[in-house]
Amino acid sequence: MNSRERNRFEPRNLFILFAILAACGPDARANSERSVVDVILTVSNQSRRAAHVSLQSDTVQRLLGDVASGATQSFSLPSALVGSPSPLRLEAIGDGGMVVRSQTFGVVRGEQVVWNFADTGRGRVDKR
Repeated sequence: MNSRERNRFEPRNLFILFAILAACGPDARANSERSVVDVILTVSNQSRRAAHVSLQSDTVQRLLGDVASGATQSFSLPSALVGSPSPLRLEAIGDGGMVVRSQTFGVVRGEQVVWNFADTGRGRVDKR
C-alpha cells in the first residue's frame, strides 16, 4: 500500500472511531459512578474498636469504609450528596456491635468536615 492509499483510509478510520465514541459515550457515562469531589470528610476513630463508617441521608446510604481504632481516615463525598436538601448523618458500627451516630448536618461545596467519635455519644462534627 503506498502513502496515497494509506492517507485515503485514515480520515475514514478516524470518522468511524468518532462515530463509535459518540454512540457509546452517553450510555457509558450513565452507567458509571463518576463523581466530582466537592467535600473531604475526615473521620477520627477515638474508640477502642475498629468501625465500619457509613453516610446516610433520607434517600441514600453509602458505606465509606473501615477506620481502625485510634486511626484517622479521609473520604471524599460525591457531589450528589453535597448541597442535598436532606440532612446527612454519619454512623460508625464497631466490632462487637457498638453503634455511634453523629448529629445531622449539611455540607456545601468546598467545606472540609471532620467527625471525631469515641465509644459513646455522638462525637463531634466540625466543618471548616
